[in-house]
Amino acid sequence: MAALTNSRNTPEMADGGRMRVYPVEANTNVYLGGIVALNAAGNAVPASATTTVANALKVVGRAEYVKNGIPGQNAINNPGAAGAIAITARKGVFLYATDGSVGVAQVGLVCFALDDNTVTAADRSGGAVQQYAAAGTVVAIDAGGQVWVDFWHQSTASA
Repeated sequence: MAALTNSRNTPEMADGGRMRVYPVEANTNVYLGGIVALNAAGNAVPASATTTVANALKVVGRAEYVKNGIPGQNAINNPGAAGAIAITARKGVFLYATDGSVGVAQVGLVCFALDDNTVTAADRSGGAVQQYAAAGTVVAIDAGGQVWVDFWHQSTASA
């Protein structure tokens, strides 16, 4: 497409794209409240430390509720074919545990998903070890040491 030479009607996604529905990967359980990521096939999986450069996960938000399953319960697609059920993931600022590496010094920086409930300060990039997906920006640390993560603001590598 070429640059604009006149005004353009630019539609906005409903709810500002805050909530999106994704098919759940085959033989996978996504728990409500957990950090949801997309695999290379575009299916929802729990965020995990199994991300590699060749098969990177992309964090899309917090697991909100199930479609084509039992509302109010976890997305249990095991056994099940990819897409047999779907999960709604919500962007926003949510509270998660840390492995101890995320503290006040990381406020304003990107943190990474260690698993579907834990974030870490290190992405482990550049080495032979598995990498972590960018979860979002650290907003604050609560009194108990947990981390407020902004899923709206991730690194460009995770978008």
